[in-house]
Amino acid sequence: MSASNSVKRGLVTLLAAVIAAGASTLCCVGPLLYLVFGISAAGLIGVPAFDWLQIPMIILSVGLMARGFWRLYLAPRPVCVNLISRRMLVWLYWLSVPLVLALLTYPWVLPWFLERNP
Repeated sequence: MSASNSVKRGLVTLLAAVIAAGASTLCCVGPLLYLVFGISAAGLIGVPAFDWLQIPMIILSVGLMARGFWRLYLAPRPVCVNLISRRMLVWLYWLSVPLVLALLTYPWVLPWFLERNP
């Protein structure tokens, strides 16, 4: 496997994890928009239909983040880099971890936070 393919696979893994985390929160977009912006739209009525995707997408995003961690730190062969340094890949990984955690947990954390701080 060439170095550029290894880097591309690592970046694709991180991007897929962020997309999966975002997709897991689709069911909560309507109430969040209403809460944050005070808007109500009839077009958002179908958004709760994606509720069944939440658990599979959470599992997918956590699995992809675990795969990224394994590839960066635990793989027998280290990630080969040519275009981007390994340090940059580690930096991108740890930058994406809080984003993924925020996307995965906001449906539960935001209501708790709003109840505590009226």
